[in-house]
Amino acid sequence: MVGVGALAWMIYRLGPDTLLAGMLAVGWGFVLTCSAHLGGLLLDSVVLRACAGVPGREVPYREYARISIAGHGVNAVTPLGKVGEVVKYTLLDERLRAADAAGALVAQNIASFVVNCGLIALASPVAFVFLDADGLVAIAFGVVGVGFLAAGAVGLVILRHGIGSWPFAVLRRVGVGRFRVPKRRIEKWQRSWAKVEKSWKEATEVRGAMPTIWVGSVLSRLCNVTEGALLLHFLGGTHVIAAAFLSLASYQFTGWVFTFVPMQAGTAEAAAYMVFRAAGLSPQLGVFVEIGRRLRGVVFIALGLALLGRETLRRFLSSDQGARAA
Repeated sequence: MVGVGALAWMIYRLGPDTLLAGMLAVGWGFVLTCSAHLGGLLLDSVVLRACAGVPGREVPYREYARISIAGHGVNAVTPLGKVGEVVKYTLLDERLRAADAAGALVAQNIASFVVNCGLIALASPVAFVFLDADGLVAIAFGVVGVGFLAAGAVGLVILRHGIGSWPFAVLRRVGVGRFRVPKRRIEKWQRSWAKVEKSWKEATEVRGAMPTIWVGSVLSRLCNVTEGALLLHFLGGTHVIAAAFLSLASYQFTGWVFTFVPMQAGTAEAAAYMVFRAAGLSPQLGVFVEIGRRLRGVVFIALGLALLGRETLRRFLSSDQGARAA
């Protein structure tokens, strides 16, 4: 219900006129942009399956695709953009052990984070080499890029070795009196997390798993770049590939900074305006690209909620039939 309400609110906020004008500007190319985005989600499903290890291979690929699209739709309309991960876990938990389901999602998210950090780091050389950004702007992009490269390196280490027990040791020392987390509860959390870490480490050690994870994650982002390039092309932009890289980096960075804003309402457009202007591109074009992404977002929110609703109906019918049989 929350997702349906948020979807209705977003359509109302954009307005029918804006929706129609945006679709007419891109024309039939809107179908291509949606296809590119769908390609990214299908590749994410391949990565998720690889992160599930040997047990995950017993689950059909179409289930991972359905789970990824449904979770993506919920993420887009909820603050923090992580409620969809809970949806994915709930659906995946029906087919895998709890630790395997959680481990697969954590590993996929870490791999995605590492690739996204690399994408943002590329913004500086792309802006300097291919676009008309001046030196100071390129330096500013470079400083941000170095920070995200460091963050990506940390994510890579965590994916390979886990986080260990230090967060739980810190928890034992945090708080005073009644505000301190009980030791027994911390130990329970630590045991559960150890199972999750063990699951994703075993999954990444399966032959061919790591190449699949990294190639799939990179290709998924390239699908997102293609989506932006198609929007820029049909909107009459120039330097479409370089501008698409820059646009996606801006979109991803804004998504992290304003993660509490559903669909980055307003923040993505403002960031795109400033980034495109700093790079010597038409700032209005950057805003139009974000509007195109928002229109595509509405389509995939509807698709994700439809898949989730179908699964909910299936569960209800299954439970009803089971109750009658009993």
